[in-house]
Amino acid sequence: MKYFPTIGLEIHVQLATQSKMFCRCDNNAEDKEPNTVTCPVCMGFPGTLPVGNKQAMVWGAKTAVALGCKINNFQRFDRKNYFYPDLPKGYQISQFFYPVGENGNITIDYQPDTGADRKEFSVRIKRLHLEEDAGKLMHVKEGTLVDFNRCGTPLMEIVTEPDMHSPKDARAFIQELQRMVRILGVSMADMEKGHLRVDANISLAPEGNQELGTLVELKNMNSFKFVDKALEYEVKRQTEVLESGNRIIKETRGWDEKNNTTLSQRTKEESTDYRYFPEPDLPPIVLTDDEVSQWKTELPKLPATWRKDALSFNLPYGRIIELQEADQLVDFVQLMQKHPALDPVLLANWLNKSWADLDQLIGFVQTVQQEKLSNTDAGQLYQLVQQHKSPASALVGKIERIDEGAVDEAVQAVIQEHTDTVAQYKVGEKKVIGFLIGQVMAKLSGRGDPTIVKTILEKRLTE
Repeated sequence: MKYFPTIGLEIHVQLATQSKMFCRCDNNAEDKEPNTVTCPVCMGFPGTLPVGNKQAMVWGAKTAVALGCKINNFQRFDRKNYFYPDLPKGYQISQFFYPVGENGNITIDYQPDTGADRKEFSVRIKRLHLEEDAGKLMHVKEGTLVDFNRCGTPLMEIVTEPDMHSPKDARAFIQELQRMVRILGVSMADMEKGHLRVDANISLAPEGNQELGTLVELKNMNSFKFVDKALEYEVKRQTEVLESGNRIIKETRGWDEKNNTTLSQRTKEESTDYRYFPEPDLPPIVLTDDEVSQWKTELPKLPATWRKDALSFNLPYGRIIELQEADQLVDFVQLMQKHPALDPVLLANWLNKSWADLDQLIGFVQTVQQEKLSNTDAGQLYQLVQQHKSPASALVGKIERIDEGAVDEAVQAVIQEHTDTVAQYKVGEKKVIGFLIGQVMAKLSGRGDPTIVKTILEKRLTE
């Protein structure tokens, strides 16, 4: 029997505010000594009162707008009660009953594998709420230490509906969210530094079955690679359990990166276990329709729109993804919008090189395009531009080209050396000409024009 995975995500994003969520402690504890970025408020001392961080609330609302959520004009903080050594108050201030936003939707497009076609799917956003972070436990040989520096750090938690059906889909959603919060300027979203933390809920059911299987929560995935590995392992583990006739246990499991397995941590809690009730020390948040409308107006262009714009210039999708991963997609689109006559593939090919300024790049691409230069000649021209610091159009005449006589000589030598391949070409296997062109280019030390090489080669092969 074939089983179908269903995945939902719970993602914590650390906000890059200057101060913590409910106190005025520095929100940047990187490279600080343990327990030095704390105060009586974030440590939960008796008699202290929290004060909400307005910037965090605004950024939470803007992110919810970007995710297509309906913003709640009335929001409220609640106490989530549980005991853990890194939670000095014995409760966490969160939002359970009235979150920032609900019922969002985002469309993801990505390339599952190198060379694969573009894939698109939608993910519903169940809710986005704000909360404070707990401290951090550090396990050492002598015992367990706790660092409270992170206590009170502002977090957004984004909860999706179970709309993903492969580890690659889940990874694509997380990567898109990372790009979104960076463009919004609300978080650095560095997974390795804990700015973006992912929990996944995964279940398996027989293919075609409408009912979901038993949910298992996965934790401790602090990189995109580990998200992939943990979900792939869990699909395999649950498949083996079901095929052996056993039942999946509803539990929380942690990813063990050393052994590439998931390990059972505890049975899954329900929301009632946390005894949520309204936070008595904080007033509700009331937003006006004008504020929400303003945030929608101020929304910057999001990653999906930049990719769509790049597609409109007929750049292959795989190249768009390459530019995106190199943080050059925005530059590409803006340059193409200003100079629509440019060859988009040529621009993409040369965008990542070193240029004195954008005018030098544009002039270079225009020259290569107008002169119809081969890749080899364009490479020579680039070296000349770097050497002479002059416009590309003024240096075209300095390109050292191999004359057609030398090309013809190399072509004849290759034909004599590869008689079997030549015979294949002559009986109709035309694709082997690529190999022969490569051999000619090698003889010319890469300095020949492939178009001229092909023309001469085809002429000689028909003699």
